[in-house]
Amino acid sequence: MAKDNHFTRIFINTWRVYFYQVAEEKNFFSCAVVIINIYFCNCYLIFVFNYLIYTKKGLMKKILLPTVALLICSTWSLKAQDQINNIFKSGVADLNTVAEGYLIPGGNAFAAGMGTNWYNTAETHSVLGFDLRIGMNATMAPSSDQVFSLTGLTNLKTDNPSIKTAPSFTGKGDGVKLNLMQPRYLSDGTTENPLYKNGTGVITSFTSPGGISQYVPSASLQLTVGLPLHNDLMIRLVPTVTTNGVEASVWGVGLKNNFLKLIPGLKMLPFDAAVMLAYNQLDLKYAFPASARIEPQDLVDQDMEYIPDPNSSDYTTQGMKMSASALTANVIVSKKLLFLTPYVGFGITQTSFDLKMAGNYPTLGDPVYTGNNTYKMTIKNLTDPIAISSKQVMPGATIGLRFKVLFVLTAHAQYTFQKYPTASVGFAIGMR
Repeated sequence: MAKDNHFTRIFINTWRVYFYQVAEEKNFFSCAVVIINIYFCNCYLIFVFNYLIYTKKGLMKKILLPTVALLICSTWSLKAQDQINNIFKSGVADLNTVAEGYLIPGGNAFAAGMGTNWYNTAETHSVLGFDLRIGMNATMAPSSDQVFSLTGLTNLKTDNPSIKTAPSFTGKGDGVKLNLMQPRYLSDGTTENPLYKNGTGVITSFTSPGGISQYVPSASLQLTVGLPLHNDLMIRLVPTVTTNGVEASVWGVGLKNNFLKLIPGLKMLPFDAAVMLAYNQLDLKYAFPASARIEPQDLVDQDMEYIPDPNSSDYTTQGMKMSASALTANVIVSKKLLFLTPYVGFGITQTSFDLKMAGNYPTLGDPVYTGNNTYKMTIKNLTDPIAISSKQVMPGATIGLRFKVLFVLTAHAQYTFQKYPTASVGFAIGMR
């Protein structure tokens, strides 16, 4: 593919998997929603769009925000939600290992995207000059994050011993067939498991979740205001949005200083140089609808019966809590050429991603003999069974080009070279 189509290829691949899921419903309105999502793929952009255009009629509020909440949370796309119950078939011993291997790459990529697209020039605004900017990113996971290792699992085995990896969220292809084996000992650690059968006893078989997309989208809505002494204050803020089980909020703040203009003898140089520091964070809570809840019957094969946990059978508390953040510092150099401004940046970004499956979830316990040479699996409920987190520190370099389309309108495109490389575009309106 030609180099000039690189941006197009990235963005098409990022969202095509989300589009065909809704297109299969043959619902024009739903497809229109997804098309909007392609351009406003983060919930805080959708909130602003929804507030400005549709609040009075409420036509989009019940459909758009829940849909986008699934898209922005890279760990819970439409396709992943259908398969997520398979993670809970992994058994207590391997549950967090499988969840971390599958979900962390998508979370890392999403957080990396949040740390980009803060600037499109080293030049700062005049005092009280401003611009309001929409930015969109597609972050690519490295090849090492597109699979996760199946070695070291306690009770999970593959049909084919030569298969050592399975696709992660940011991988490709279908999942791997796994067998949850009966452990040698029961949960007390000393009693021999009667269904162990010399390591051949199988509780249930399932396929691990397949890959969703190598490219993870993120977006931003940013207001920049000029301050004295060649400083820019950058703000990303959306108050808490609550609708249909989704609660999300975004905030971020940054400062950029065009230090070259403050140094006598250097301020006349024919280019701008600045330093910037910025931080932003997304927090999301999602209460699972009834169709997405994990229940005991989802964990066992049809020919295996189970005994419910006597303590509770209420799974309505299930949900997800996610937090992603990025702290970035950069040195930026740019040169204004008529209506074009090429720029480069060098810096470092620290990201954080935390995910918790909150609420009451069923997991498989010990087999119990029920007579007539039959056994039933006990269900053991766990509260908040999955809690995973990841932190990354990434040096990086950015190259970009800013275009002045009209007197008050600009556009830019950039690419950030880092562990999770990110392609970005943005559009802004304002006065410098």
